[in-house]
Amino acid sequence: MSDHKSPFYVIEDFLSPLTCELIVDNCNFFVPDKDKDGFNIKTLKSNEESESIVYERLRNQIIPIIQDYYDCKYKGTESITFEWYPIGSNSAPVSGNSTNIKGKWVRTNTRDFTGVIFLSDYQDQPPIDGEFEVYGGKLEFVQHQFGFNPKRGTLVIFPSDPHFLNNTSSVMVGNLFQVRFHISAQQPWIYRPQQFPGNYTLWFNQ
Repeated sequence: MSDHKSPFYVIEDFLSPLTCELIVDNCNFFVPDKDKDGFNIKTLKSNEESESIVYERLRNQIIPIIQDYYDCKYKGTESITFEWYPIGSNSAPVSGNSTNIKGKWVRTNTRDFTGVIFLSDYQDQPPIDGEFEVYGGKLEFVQHQFGFNPKRGTLVIFPSDPHFLNNTSSVMVGNLFQVRFHISAQQPWIYRPQQFPGNYTLWFNQ
């Protein structure tokens, strides 16, 4: 554990491999969405059974942690989305709670924290099992100059504001499956960099 408090809160093995497989199966990821040129793009799904699985674990395990770690009071969780990045797809940088208006990021909703749960494992050595493994698909934070390779069952929580623009890098082999959700606090939570001094090399002892 680093002595430097990180704005990222990471929990490995938040979901078991079996639960990850169940969620993917429930979502029926069969045919990906396409852009106007016929190329694969991110595909979003919803599923009540899988939402219930995630909500239960969030309520029992994560909400108390978030309140304590980020010094806030929980208000609510938005609908959970299940994301599929098929081969060739990626995403542009986004903010969880803000919209870029005329070159400036403006808060446009009540989200305070974003969570991503990986349902696939990063693998850069062949053979790659396209059902459970992916080459590419890194969750990148360009402003902080680092990112997370997918690790099945791992949960990453981070502030939703535009200091944490995030994107998913191109999937080159296999498929990336992940869960994304947003949490609101009773009072708008403001990111203050001085509360999290350093950078990823200190936050994660790299």
